[in-house]
Amino acid sequence: MTYKNFYNWCLERTQDGRWGFVESALCISIISKVNQVPFWKRKRIWELHRASAERIVELTNKKCEEIEK
Repeated sequence: MTYKNFYNWCLERTQDGRWGFVESALCISIISKVNQVPFWKRKRIWELHRASAERIVELTNKKCEEIEK
């Protein structure tokens, strides 16, 4: 998952409300950390947080699928 994909996923969840407080706080934290550094260093910082971001996306999507069933 790229940072841009993660950012867009977070925007979609903000609009549809399919996440909880903890997930939104973690997403905001990751986005803030990546955006604080200059653009030429963002890829390296994103790689540090990519695994946790993918885990958030995976768990939230799984929870949404269970609720829809």
